[in-house]
Amino acid sequence: MQLSLFASEKRWTLRRERWVTPADHFRPAGYAVDGLAETLARQYVQREHYSGTFPAARISVGLWGPGPTLVGTAVFSIPMSQDVLPRWTGLDQSEAVELGRFVCGPTVKFNGETWFLRRAFQTLVEEKRSRAVLSFADPLERQTLEGELTKPAHYGTIYQAKGAVFAGRARPRWIHLAPDGSVISARMISKIRREERGIGYAVDRLRQYGAPARQRGEDWRSWTERVLSLPIFRRVRHPGNYAYVFGLDGKTVADVARRYDGGYTYPRAVTRQQLQAGWSRMFRIRLLRRLPSGVHYPRMW
Repeated sequence: MQLSLFASEKRWTLRRERWVTPADHFRPAGYAVDGLAETLARQYVQREHYSGTFPAARISVGLWGPGPTLVGTAVFSIPMSQDVLPRWTGLDQSEAVELGRFVCGPTVKFNGETWFLRRAFQTLVEEKRSRAVLSFADPLERQTLEGELTKPAHYGTIYQAKGAVFAGRARPRWIHLAPDGSVISARMISKIRREERGIGYAVDRLRQYGAPARQRGEDWRSWTERVLSLPIFRRVRHPGNYAYVFGLDGKTVADVARRYDGGYTYPRAVTRQQLQAGWSRMFRIRLLRRLPSGVHYPRMW
């Protein structure tokens, strides 16, 4: 039986989180992992994942079981910027991918995620000959305008359980949140401002969220600025995602470990009691001694 260091694991259904515990362990009998058509992967991710969006997929892998029911999806994708993969993995898009979406339903019991992820990696290597996988964990909570929590902070628990190298933290940035707590992507905003291909879909999305129609004589850039200044669209500071890197062969595992000096200390959630006891300050000092200059260290308080 595979052992886990974590007391519970997160699952998703209809874009809301659920939890499974060691009281009910995953049993692989009756489950199967295989390549998944993009149409089915898109439908599943948009229905179940908290983001409600689907990335630019290179290959999708599905988890079925028991029987023919799709209960999980791993989407290996291409980042929007060509610099992302070389920056974190040292490899280009021909040899590395991003794990853009990874979601399992609540019927996948405890330890089922790591079982699925290991086999999804095997499928990726067989189909695309990839050598490394980059994945991000988003530590920023999301709430609706009414204050309902739609996405808690993520620390990459599943990646830690699978033995990924913690590579540091992406740069902080400003983002816009829709009324339902979802992120209005910078790419979507850019398409409207620059009147690029796909502007119609982007405008429709903002209108669905409650954006007013464009006024007579108003250009798209001015309309975008007016819409995003409305109270229903919140501008918040994102602290930067946690970055994890997996090597998929012996040489790449060694290269990644050498690149990050064995990997930095895994980020963890900090409790209120630990904050009051000054634990976070002590942890930060210890962590900063390990991180080289220029790395955005994980702030967890």
